[in-house]
Amino acid sequence: MIERQKSSRSTRSLAFSAPCAYELMLGIQSIPLNTPVLDVLTLFQTYADVPAFPVIDENNLYFGIITRRNYLTIMSRAYARELFARKDLTSLLKINPTIFAPPLIVNADDRIDQVMLDFLSRDPEMVFEALPVLDMAGSIAIIKVADMMLKLSESQGTLINTMEQLSTRLKEEVASAATLQRNLLRPERIELPGVRGLSTLITSSEVGGDFYDYYAVDDRWVVMLVGDVSGHGVAAGTMVSAAKAGVNLLERDKEKEPHKILARLSDTILNTARQSLLMTMFALCLDTKTGELSYANAGHQFAYIYRSITGALEMLEVGGLPLGKEENISYEQCATEMDVGDRLFLYTDGIVEEENAINECFGYERLEELLAIHAESDAETLRDSLLASLASHVGRSNFEDDVTIFFVEHFERHHKKTKTTESEQQEFDLVRIIDNFYRANPDSIAPNIMRQNVVFFAEANFSDLMPSLSKQGIRRVLPRNHAINAQLGWNNLLRQHQHINNDDLVAYLPYPKQHREFYFNHSDDKAFILNEVESWLQDISAPNLDRLDAVVLLLDELIENGLYAAPRDGKGRKLYSKGTVRALDAGEVLRLSLSIQDNLLGVSLTDNWGTLTPMVFLNRLARHSQGIGLDSGIGGGGLYLIWRMSDYLQLRVLPYKQTQVCAFLDLNKPFDEETENGFQFLYHNEVHETVNAQ
Repeated sequence: MIERQKSSRSTRSLAFSAPCAYELMLGIQSIPLNTPVLDVLTLFQTYADVPAFPVIDENNLYFGIITRRNYLTIMSRAYARELFARKDLTSLLKINPTIFAPPLIVNADDRIDQVMLDFLSRDPEMVFEALPVLDMAGSIAIIKVADMMLKLSESQGTLINTMEQLSTRLKEEVASAATLQRNLLRPERIELPGVRGLSTLITSSEVGGDFYDYYAVDDRWVVMLVGDVSGHGVAAGTMVSAAKAGVNLLERDKEKEPHKILARLSDTILNTARQSLLMTMFALCLDTKTGELSYANAGHQFAYIYRSITGALEMLEVGGLPLGKEENISYEQCATEMDVGDRLFLYTDGIVEEENAINECFGYERLEELLAIHAESDAETLRDSLLASLASHVGRSNFEDDVTIFFVEHFERHHKKTKTTESEQQEFDLVRIIDNFYRANPDSIAPNIMRQNVVFFAEANFSDLMPSLSKQGIRRVLPRNHAINAQLGWNNLLRQHQHINNDDLVAYLPYPKQHREFYFNHSDDKAFILNEVESWLQDISAPNLDRLDAVVLLLDELIENGLYAAPRDGKGRKLYSKGTVRALDAGEVLRLSLSIQDNLLGVSLTDNWGTLTPMVFLNRLARHSQGIGLDSGIGGGGLYLIWRMSDYLQLRVLPYKQTQVCAFLDLNKPFDEETENGFQFLYHNEVHETVNAQ
C-alpha cells in the first residue's frame, strides 16, 4: 500500500543540504472520485498510519486529497453512515466544497523548510495532516506534515556540525530555521473558549530554546504549555521543533490530561536528544465549563494564579523531572478551581535569572511585586511593564537568555452546544420567526432566548416592524424572496452565528475575479481611496454603472463610521468629532476590502475597536424607519444609509476587539430605493448584550 519513494538524484557534495520532499514522500494508492464513501472509511481503518489518500478524477488525473481528519469530521456526525451508504466521494463536495483542496501542492524537488513556511502561512492551524506531492512524471504521492517537522529537527542538528564549513550559507539556513521556528508558534494573541490573553517570546540568539503552545479540545478544555530547553541557539531550537511536532500529535489525539501530555513529550525529547539536551515544561488544562484547572510540571518554574475575588497571588506548586531525563517518566497531576476573572501567569527562567552588572538576579521578589501591581491590568500593560523593568535591571534592551511571558484570563464559563441529529443539524439551532406569525403575535419571543439564534423571515418590506424588532433585539432579518440570499447561500447565511470568521468577505466570496484592499493611516486617505475605487470600478466595466454613485456613497458612510463612530473610550464616549483631521493611533487598524465574484460586489470595513452594539444599530434603523432619525441631536444616519444602500448587510462584532461591516451589492441589478434588504448583526458576547424591554 505504502512505499517510500526513492530518487536517483546524486548526493550533493556539501556536508549539509536542506532536505527535499522526495526524501519523505509516500507512494499511496490513489482513489477515484466515484469511490463509495464508506469504502474510504474501510481504507482509513485498515491503514491506520495513512493520514490522507490522493483523489483522482475520471481521467485518472490528480483531483485533490482526502485527509483522515476532514473525512472523519464528516463521518462522526450522527447518521453519517446511513446518509452516505450509497453515495460516492462527489457527495462530500456538497457538504464541504473545498474538502479535497489542500493548502498547497508540493513538487518532489521542493525543500521542506520552504514547503513548511508556505504551508504555515496558508494553514496556520495545521488542519491538514499531509500534502500531495507531484513529480516530473506526474506520479502522485503524499508527504506527512509531522515527517517534515521531524526531518527539519534532524537537519538542524546536522547544521550545527557543519557551521564552520558553510559560513555565509549557514547564516541563511539559520535565518530560515529561525523563521520556521517562529512560524511554528501559535499566534501571540490567545483567543480560546472562555480564555483570552497574550504570549510573548524573545530569543537571545537567532534560534531560541523557549517554547509555548496552546490548543482547545472539543471546544471546552483549554490546554496551555510553556517550556524551556537547556541552553539556547540552534541545538535548543531542534528540541523546540521536536516538541512542537509532539504537541501536534497530542492535539490530534485530543489529549487534555497534563500528566499524560508531559509523559508523551518526554519520550519525544528523549528519542530526539538522547539525554544530550533536556527540556522543562509546565502544562495546564482548564475545563472552561466547570472551572477545574489541572496541572503538572516537568522541572519548570511554578506558574502563578491570581484570584480575582480575594486579590491573592498564588503559586501552583508541583514537581517533576525535566522532559527527556529518562524513560517512562510518570508525572504528578494536581487540580484547583479557577473562577471567572482569575488569571494565569507562566514564564521561563530567563526572567528571574537575568543578572545585572553586579551579578544580582532579577529574582522572584521583583517578579511577584510586578504581578501584584498589575494584577488587574490588561495583558499588554503587564508585558510591557515587566520587560521594561527587566531591561532597567540589566541596563540593556537585550537579554542573555530567552524570555517567555504567557498570560491568560478566564473571562467566561463556556458551554459547548450538545451534539444534534442530522435532522436537527438542518435547523442550525435557530429560532425561526415567520412574518405573518410575528405580525399576529408581536410579543411571542421569550426574553431568555439568545437573540444571536433568532432569524426573522420577511415576506416583503418590514420597516413598519422595525420598532418592535428593535425593542425585542431581533438583529437577523432575511427577506425570503431576495435573490442575493440564494447567491450567498441560504445555509451559509443561517450558519453565521455558529462560527467566527477571520474575514466574512473572504468567506462569502472566496474566489473573486477582482479584489482591492486599502489600509488607512490618516483621515485624509479617504478622498484618495474613494477616487481609486471609483476609477477601478469604471476600468473593469462593471455592469449597471449607475450603481457606482450608490457604491461611493456607501463607502463614504462606511469610512466615516470607522474613522469617527467606532473609536470610543472605556465609557463608550466618542473620541473624535466627525470631520476631525487625524492620524490613526499606533495599533489602530482600519481596513477596506472590495471583491467582485459573479457580478456580486462585496465591500467590508474592519476596525479593531469593536464598540458597535446591536442595541445602537437597531435603534438607528428603527428611528429612521419612523422618520425621526435625522432630527437634530439624534444623528446615526450613516448606519441607516449603509443598510439601505446594500442588497445584504452583515455586521460582526467581537466586543472591544473587532468590528467588520460587510455590504453586498448585485451589480446586475439596478438600485431600488424602495426595497428593504436583509441584514444580520452577529455579536459574539451575549453577556454584554442589552435587549431594550421598555
